[in-house]
Amino acid sequence: MGVIQFLVERPDLLASCVESKHIDFLMYDGRIAAAEIEHSDDRLFCHRRIAESGQMRLLWPRFDGMHSVIHSTTLREQEEPYQLEIELARGQLSRLRNQYSIWHGSGLQSSEKLEDLIREAHRAFRSAALRAEFPEVSAAAAVLSIELSAQACDLLCEHYVSQRIEFRRQRTSRIPVFLGAGLSSPPVNEGRFLSIFNAVQIQTQWEDLEPEDGDYQWDQIDRLVDWAQENSLRMFGGPLLDISSPRLPRWMNSWTGSLKNLCSFAADYVETVISRYVGRIRHWEVVAGGNRGGLGSFTEEQRLNLLSSVIAAARGVDEQTQVSLRVVQPWGEYLSESVNRLSPMQFYDTLRRCGVQFDELDLDLRIQQGDMKALRRDPLSLSQLIDMWSGFQLPINVIISPPAVTESQTEIHNAQWLRDAVTMCLSKERVTGIWVSGWEGASRDATGGLFREDGISCEGLEALDMISQVYLK
Repeated sequence: MGVIQFLVERPDLLASCVESKHIDFLMYDGRIAAAEIEHSDDRLFCHRRIAESGQMRLLWPRFDGMHSVIHSTTLREQEEPYQLEIELARGQLSRLRNQYSIWHGSGLQSSEKLEDLIREAHRAFRSAALRAEFPEVSAAAAVLSIELSAQACDLLCEHYVSQRIEFRRQRTSRIPVFLGAGLSSPPVNEGRFLSIFNAVQIQTQWEDLEPEDGDYQWDQIDRLVDWAQENSLRMFGGPLLDISSPRLPRWMNSWTGSLKNLCSFAADYVETVISRYVGRIRHWEVVAGGNRGGLGSFTEEQRLNLLSSVIAAARGVDEQTQVSLRVVQPWGEYLSESVNRLSPMQFYDTLRRCGVQFDELDLDLRIQQGDMKALRRDPLSLSQLIDMWSGFQLPINVIISPPAVTESQTEIHNAQWLRDAVTMCLSKERVTGIWVSGWEGASRDATGGLFREDGISCEGLEALDMISQVYLK
């Protein structure tokens, strides 16, 4: 076990991250090393199973009160402690400069405001690095540099998104992306739904469709499928099997400990549902959460076998069916909380190398709440995530769950996050679908809804409406 230690001048800024225990290290090859945290007033010790160098990732407060994940540069183990604030400022500035260089070299047009922010971030970092003998002054300058770099990253992404979307619209007036929401029955606000979305996710939870062994309840799903066809909406079914949490029919409880039995029952369920809607629903999200697990105590190898079995069953029904798999916590937060070893990308790459064929990938972004949460990140992190998964050369769907409103996260903040996430997805040619949860209210995972309790639409829904009218209609 290795240790990387830090001197901390501003422990108050670190408090939320230490409490959540979400500090880990990103290795050069994409692996993620969890860290066991030991924290005193002015020291932070990160104990790791892997002694290799890596980038430290943690939650850090922004000046607007929000928290976002930031990175250090690559750090190696050494006897002397690092100065935490300086290393984080160095990491943020390096990240900004690298991405600016890549995009600017590809033709991105900058602005005077962005150039000023980059210069100010540099100036603040120089002050932090050159005044190390005055820890308080150095830490204050480093914190300022972190914030200025973050603001510059946000503005850089705004320029990138606007110019990329404009480039796409020069070829076609309507960006060829499906924007939809998940439904379990026809919506009450039908007119509003149809004015915003051009697709619908048909939710098919196993426990709802087959509450008793062999007794399928089709009425509600049939009505939803009929309604979607009548309104010419693209249909996206699933997930058929969610193995990120123990959500199975109660009659399956006695079988979840046996992989062989689970494979048999799950394959039968998948075949039954897909067969019923052959020719009507052509895209099925077959499995969600294979990379994380949570259903039973199956190892990663056993989950790979389960996915292989279920996908084979789906393909056996209809060769024209488009099969996708959902990646939960695609930045790998679960590796700090579980015994898993494979990063999300390594898990699905292993599946493909074993000969399992799937047609699309679904990236699940649930922010801040629930067991499946992905920690809040800036638009640049989302851009880099999509670019990384684009290496599979497959279409990508992004499933977005708006954060729940809290004391620190206002409806306006969450609407801005949703707007930034959706427009970043629209700028990426690999993204073919954007699916937003929350139309039917706050989900069981404690993510936010698109309507307030009084039935009035949230700011996030208004943002989606504007995006749809401008870019998709």
